[in-house]
Amino acid sequence: MNVNGIQNANNPYAGNTADRNAMGQQEFLQLLVAQMKNQDPINPMDGTEFASQLAQFNSVEQLIGVNSALTGLQQSQNLMSAGLTNSMAAALTGKEVKALSNQFNLQENSSLDFSYKIPKSATEVEIIIKDENGNQVYSDTIKGLQKGEHDYSWDGFSANGNKMPNGQYYVEVRPKSGNSPMSALTYTKGIAERVKFTGSGVYLIVNGLEVAIGNVEEIGIKND
Repeated sequence: MNVNGIQNANNPYAGNTADRNAMGQQEFLQLLVAQMKNQDPINPMDGTEFASQLAQFNSVEQLIGVNSALTGLQQSQNLMSAGLTNSMAAALTGKEVKALSNQFNLQENSSLDFSYKIPKSATEVEIIIKDENGNQVYSDTIKGLQKGEHDYSWDGFSANGNKMPNGQYYVEVRPKSGNSPMSALTYTKGIAERVKFTGSGVYLIVNGLEVAIGNVEEIGIKND
């Protein structure tokens, strides 16, 4: 009798651990009883073979037990990781952070400031600003920029010279090297005002907007 089929049926990466354990025992006993009932009385099962099958089944049960222990360890590690993330987020309150974001907040009597990074020198960089509905309200083109990070400040006036209302705006940075477009990263900088814990993750409130803690790239201390 070959119990490799049982071993495969109890793959430690498939299904619930308790179900796998119960199913493995049940299948083994059913196969063993069926084999003993239908064995040739003239040529019965060899005792050594029978012992070997029991040993194989015992190995399967041990593997199931090991997987159960590993699953518990992984759950503990996940809880520890979540706890560390929450603690770190709380410690960031009041500190200056720089984080990936294409969403920015235009506030009263203030400009909209951000930075962007280009991977190599660009012959031109187009800056496009859209309102929360996706309508373009402003654009600018900058010629000849070196690779690296650059700062930009928008005064809040549209291309027609109208003062735009306070609220959320989106920034697109489109660099080109000759006729070849490149990608760019945009960043927001500001003080982490508070921490928000949600079902989808941990967020910092920076400049009035939610920033995922995983998008934070630099942390500083507020200069009083």
